[in-house]
Amino acid sequence: MKIHSQQYPIPTDLQSVLDGIWTYRLEGPATEKSPVQFCMPGGMIELIFHITPNTHQILYRTEWNAAPEAMIIGLRQDPIFFTAKGGTAMMGLNIKPEAFVFLFNKPAGELAQHITDTHDFFCANELGDLIEQVKSASDDPARASAAINFFRQLLAARGRNERHYVQEAMEYIRASTGTQSVDEVAGKVFVGKRQLQRAFQEQFGVSPKLYGRIVRFKCVYDFMKRHPTASWVDLTYHFGYSDQSHFIRDFKEFTGNNPTGFLSEFKPQSNLPFALNVGN
Repeated sequence: MKIHSQQYPIPTDLQSVLDGIWTYRLEGPATEKSPVQFCMPGGMIELIFHITPNTHQILYRTEWNAAPEAMIIGLRQDPIFFTAKGGTAMMGLNIKPEAFVFLFNKPAGELAQHITDTHDFFCANELGDLIEQVKSASDDPARASAAINFFRQLLAARGRNERHYVQEAMEYIRASTGTQSVDEVAGKVFVGKRQLQRAFQEQFGVSPKLYGRIVRFKCVYDFMKRHPTASWVDLTYHFGYSDQSHFIRDFKEFTGNNPTGFLSEFKPQSNLPFALNVGN
C-alpha cells in the first residue's frame, strides 16, 4: 500500500487564519488496510473532509470508531491513532484557534478534546458549499483552491478583526514555542493571569499553560524529525524543559508512550501532514 500526501502553501492573506492545507490518499485495494498511524496534538482546530465514500477508523483514547464524513477536531492533548482501507482519500485544514473563533463567531471550547461531526457543530450553511466543492473537485489542487476561496470570502464577510489580548496571547505562545510561563504571557498582553486563564478556557477549552505545552512539544517533535540524532538531553535543554523527567512526561502525555517505546513503534515520515507516521 502506498501513501500519497501533499501540503499546499498558505497565501499571505490567509496566514493569520490557516496553518496548513493537506491532502492524503491511500493507493491500494479496498480489501487492504493501512498500518496504524499516529496523529499528535498540533495546537490547531482541524477540519477534515473525506473525498471518497470510505472513511478511516479512529482510535481516540479507548475506542475504535468510524470517522464522520466531515469532522472537526478541537484542541486536544491526546494522540489519535487510525487506519484506513485502500482507496481512502481525505483533505484537511489546520485553522488557528483564535481565527476560528473570530471567523465563525463562536467559542471552540466545546470542541476541545473531541472529534465532532461537522453537522453536529455548524449551523446550516455555515460551511456553505465547501464540503460539496471539496468532494466534487476534479483534483487535489482544485480542492485546495476551493478551501482558500472559502476562507477568503469568510474573512471578507467578517470585516475588520479588532485585535484582542487572547489573539495576541495565542500568537505570542506560538512565537515563543510555548516556552514562556503563563505569567510572562499575561504580562506581554497586559492582562491578569486569572483573566487570561478564564478567557482561554471559555474560548478554546484549554488553559494557556496546556496550550503552551502542546505548542512546545509539537516544536520538539518537528525538531526530532529534522534532527534524528539529537539526544534527549539536547532536546530538554534546547526547548527549555526544567529537566529530562518533564520532557518524558510530556512525551508520554502527547504520544501515549515513552520516547524509546514510541520511536521503536513508529517511523517518522517528514513528508506527511499532521506528523503522521506509518507503523513498522
